[in-house]
Amino acid sequence: MARRRVLTGGIAQESHSFNPIITRRERFTIIQDQGAVEANRGANSTFGGVIDSAKEADVYLIVPTLFRAQSGGPVDDTVFAEVSDIMVEAAKRGDFDAVVLPLHGGMLTETLADPEGVLIARLREIVGNDVPITAAFDLHAHVKESTLEPLDFLSSYLTNPHEDQSSTAKRAFRAAMGILDGTFDPVLAATFLPMLTLGNDTTLSGPLAEIHAYAQNAVKQDRVWDVSIFNSQQFLDVPSMGQTVLAYGNGEVDEARKVANEIIRMIWDYRDDLINKYPALENELENIEKSVRSIIIGDQGDRVAAGGPGDSTYILNYLLENKIDVETYFPIYDPEAVATCERAGAGQEISLKFGGKYSTVSPSISTRGKIISIGKHVPVVYDGPSDGGTRTHIEKFAVLRIGKINVLLTNQPYAYIDPDYFRAVGLDPDKAKLIVTRSGYHFQLNFAKIGRVVTVDTPGMSSYYVDQFPWKHARPFYPVDKIDYMPRQYTRYRA
Repeated sequence: MARRRVLTGGIAQESHSFNPIITRRERFTIIQDQGAVEANRGANSTFGGVIDSAKEADVYLIVPTLFRAQSGGPVDDTVFAEVSDIMVEAAKRGDFDAVVLPLHGGMLTETLADPEGVLIARLREIVGNDVPITAAFDLHAHVKESTLEPLDFLSSYLTNPHEDQSSTAKRAFRAAMGILDGTFDPVLAATFLPMLTLGNDTTLSGPLAEIHAYAQNAVKQDRVWDVSIFNSQQFLDVPSMGQTVLAYGNGEVDEARKVANEIIRMIWDYRDDLINKYPALENELENIEKSVRSIIIGDQGDRVAAGGPGDSTYILNYLLENKIDVETYFPIYDPEAVATCERAGAGQEISLKFGGKYSTVSPSISTRGKIISIGKHVPVVYDGPSDGGTRTHIEKFAVLRIGKINVLLTNQPYAYIDPDYFRAVGLDPDKAKLIVTRSGYHFQLNFAKIGRVVTVDTPGMSSYYVDQFPWKHARPFYPVDKIDYMPRQYTRYRA
């Protein structure tokens, strides 16, 4: 029997409809071919999960390209077109048995509301109905009928903060192999509900922990083959945005439909409990000078991990105004400030204005400080567990020291969900009393060994006060609008 071959790759990014900064090609880490396989073997990422599954099953992977970027504004149409064309050309060669795609599902382009669906549909048109196509998505993906129509199977993360990226892709890979072996005949029952979760989004406790436990019990009891729950990213102004539940039966749909309806009903019944407010910044910093433990803060209002621009000065202005002068690492996106530091050179004291260009809830900082270091293309390898082993880099940076505050200026926005971002620029996380990240959840897993982790209620583009946005396409949805409980349903049999 010939060795099986699987086509994989694509493009992964999470978008924010109201972030005006278009995600260009330079924001992406681009990998391809067998070098990509070796560099990501064992990583706790969806691509890592595909790689490890392929090795275990003795399957050869074809990787035409994989573009990956941190969250931000919608993706440049030409970037998406480039990736799509590369994947389609590879599909036309036809030297594979299945397609398994490690994507995100929450991406937008300048003109497309469901680019993943468009990419998968293009591949389906090439390979026909016999070749299985499966995919793994983030649980904050926007999933609708156009996404599901060309797919034989879709799996989502089951955790938030995310720590099961690899195992999510392994479910998608197992589904593809089961279809090829004739042991899995995927029948999908999907339900959709125009509703957002806002603040109480962790699967570690509370309503979502209970809901996910219920879903996994349905799998363990063989009521269904697999269940995925998508709590849509909250900043996507697209039609039909909201909650999605996928329940897959093996050759039958009735029990899958029951499970999907039971879960979406649980989500609706918990709708008000899924809204929560984060602690106030001033309360968390009240006794920081006397605190023995360091504190790592997630800036809720400007989370690059949720598509924010990463240039909010709100927390830094609070530190300066209240004369909180402890050893601090504070990251901010400002390419012009980085360029100014480059021209001045490391070791120089300069006057600098930075931040607040896109995040206008707090004014720009005008101050004087010493340039501690400058660099470019420095490698970052995630400690994990969230995305552990993932390799990326910081393109350009400068560290400006103001008293005991180290401002990490970068020419690209980063979420800083892992301590290695700071180590990469020469800042030891163990020596800081206060570290600010541009993440709300995932940093908590990776920084837990450094100190106390907390997400604070700050204003900005990625705060959960979603009535601040000029919605054009997504409404009506709960809780901004009063809606009746009328879930939309969809069924897909494999052709």
